[in-house]
Amino acid sequence: MTDHQPWSPPPSTDREADDALMARVAGGDEGALRLIGQRHYATTWRLANRLLGSEAEADDVAQEVLVRVWNHAGRWTSGRARLSTWLYTVTYRLCVDRLRGRRHAPLEAAMDVADPAEGAADRMERRSEQQRVRAALASLPEKQRAALVLFYYEEMPGPEASAILGMNLRAYWSLLYRARGALERALTKGTTTGLLGRKP
Repeated sequence: MTDHQPWSPPPSTDREADDALMARVAGGDEGALRLIGQRHYATTWRLANRLLGSEAEADDVAQEVLVRVWNHAGRWTSGRARLSTWLYTVTYRLCVDRLRGRRHAPLEAAMDVADPAEGAADRMERRSEQQRVRAALASLPEKQRAALVLFYYEEMPGPEASAILGMNLRAYWSLLYRARGALERALTKGTTTGLLGRKP
């Protein structure tokens, strides 16, 4: 994927900074909330966009995540968990609520930037493959979809992804294995190496 940097746990200084900001938010500091938004809005928006397939809905979810931060900052316990993990968890749950309210929920993955040297036929073939993958992802249950998005798109390590989905690591690897198989079965033709090249 070329539209983002791989996810990685923030260093301890970032964790301490997040904890300090949450303490300020708990005291009613709106400026601290804005700083949390600057630090984490893009990652929560990106996850929501990949799960929901809608930039507008991703905006709504990312804004709602900040509302949750404002409302629950007083209950935040420093050092217990990373703020980024909690924000991903809230984002995932909000997306699941929206997905369950739909009859059909296409997954809109971000398009790669077009190569100026790429011919029209090559671009059409690449986009067609991306559309097949998006359609196949959209056909999966939301938890399988989330497992694939977190691991392959966000390149998140298993322990963090399993925590976000509320399951133990062994159960997460099992879910990811089933999700990968379901996705491969849903793809009627073509290669899946663009998404499934990373090995658990």
